[in-house]
Amino acid sequence: MSLLAWTYLGYLAVSIGLTVWVGRTLRQSGLELILRHEQQRPVAEALSHLLVIGFYLVNFGAISFLMKSATQVRDAQSAIELLSTKIGIILVVLGGMHFLLLLTFLTSRKNAERDEDLRNRRTAAAELYRLRQTHAEEPTPI
Repeated sequence: MSLLAWTYLGYLAVSIGLTVWVGRTLRQSGLELILRHEQQRPVAEALSHLLVIGFYLVNFGAISFLMKSATQVRDAQSAIELLSTKIGIILVVLGGMHFLLLLTFLTSRKNAERDEDLRNRRTAAAELYRLRQTHAEEPTPI
């Protein structure tokens, strides 16, 4: 096997390994960011799963696009340089995707908190209205 083929195999092994590791970490930690109440677990798990699937698709697509190289690999030095360039690009893509998904998880949690706060305020307002109506109907003692 040629030196270029070994470089590609190294690139694939490192890139896929890093992508799977970051994806699993996002899945585990992201679920906790989304989940506020145990009753929401099925929805939170579904959302987390969908986001991680998108993460894998984007990153494996980037890995595939970066597979081909016009650089000639003649010796170990050029193989290492090519490998480090390709892995560096994948690391930047992984980092960008990581922060994008983190932002998505945090936004989802913030929206859930806002919705819960709004529901609580509506419930409190309805209860206050009901209490006022009850007291308005009672005759005032003289």
